[in-house]
Amino acid sequence: MDSSGLGFRRGVNVFLQLSYIMIPVYILTAVLKLTPALDYISGLFEPLMEHIGLPGSSAIALVTGTFVNLYAAAAIVAGLDMTSRQLTILALMLGFSHSQIMETAIIGKMKARPFYVTPLRVLFGLFSGFVLHSILP
Repeated sequence: MDSSGLGFRRGVNVFLQLSYIMIPVYILTAVLKLTPALDYISGLFEPLMEHIGLPGSSAIALVTGTFVNLYAAAAIVAGLDMTSRQLTILALMLGFSHSQIMETAIIGKMKARPFYVTPLRVLFGLFSGFVLHSILP
């Protein structure tokens, strides 16, 4: 098989792998929006999230992106009503603190100290969200 056929097959495989994550998470988010569960979760996180300019419902995307991966967070965000300002803040925060479980394992293999790096990434993500909320119009 030529290289273009191999690339196509790999592309389809990546698409399918991402679909296995994104479609169920998106459906779950859509179902949560139909129940009082999302409102309850949003209410719990609203006081913290308002300091960084995000709705309480975005806490689900933030936690999922931090502990699972960015694709799962993207699926959740797709099901929420967020402004471009809010999406920018959330994206910056997740840029610093995404995929913590997997990346903590990688950091450990690199002989770094995951118990220092992991909390630092989370704190820097929260700090960057607060700063961006303060400077964005």
